[in-house]
Amino acid sequence: MEGMRRSRWLARLAATLTVGMAGAAVAASAPAQAGIVFQSHVVASWGFNSDGDLGDGTTTDRSLYGDIKVANDVVQVAAGYYFGLALRSDGTVWAWGDNGSGQLGDGTTTDRSTPGRVLGPDGVVTQVAAGAMSLALLSDGTVWEWGGDWLIPVPVPGLTGVTKISAGSTFNLALRSDGTVWAWGNNDHGQLGSGTTVSTMTPVKVTGLSHVTGIAAGYNAAVATATNGILALKSNGTVLAWGSNQGGQLGIGSKAPVTGPVQVTGLTAATQVAAGGRSFSLAVHTVPYLAGL
Repeated sequence: MEGMRRSRWLARLAATLTVGMAGAAVAASAPAQAGIVFQSHVVASWGFNSDGDLGDGTTTDRSLYGDIKVANDVVQVAAGYYFGLALRSDGTVWAWGDNGSGQLGDGTTTDRSTPGRVLGPDGVVTQVAAGAMSLALLSDGTVWEWGGDWLIPVPVPGLTGVTKISAGSTFNLALRSDGTVWAWGNNDHGQLGSGTTVSTMTPVKVTGLSHVTGIAAGYNAAVATATNGILALKSNGTVLAWGSNQGGQLGIGSKAPVTGPVQVTGLTAATQVAAGGRSFSLAVHTVPYLAGL
């Protein structure tokens, strides 16, 4: 009897050792479990830095990028005239660089070489834009601005239902959910698209525009993409432009300024537009091609 119990014990021990050795072999052959990696979206900057434009705590130019270590969890950036903006995932806005016109939104006109939080606006920001001044689009469709006459953000009067914003050299644009475009600021070149050269800080509707899908404010000129307003599936992506035309940036075959929107000659099927800091414009558009050629 004792011999039988001993035999069974030895059998169980052998089975246990076999399973244990097999498990150890599997563990040894399996790749080591990777540690958890936490990622944070930070801002990289490089280039001219005389006013702290790069936000790295210095005023030294840099031809290689470096990370701005204060602004973390960033979802959007905007580069203005010698200053930068960063929108964080919590809806707050941070700014750095030149502040001679209050474009950093901290209540002062003191330049800052590291990011600091913009004072307000009162709500969750979903988009920022930077030009000569700063803009913020809130989740409720309102727009706030600062710089120039305002050292902290203030609401732009009369604007609601806005879906996109763009800041130019001396003027700003807002695209509303109904497809109309609104402009305010300097208008000496007709960049407000109102048909006049009268400047205003109260937004005015750009004449003759509807079904607009994209906007871009540049150096005294603006461009917009629009659908034809007939069938969504047949939208033609035409591009319209207005304002200064000293470099031919309106794309109409001349350099004459225009105070209201005109169609860029021959360009269709555009999906995105951009207006340069000086006198040029860009657009992404589709072109047909035959596969294999």
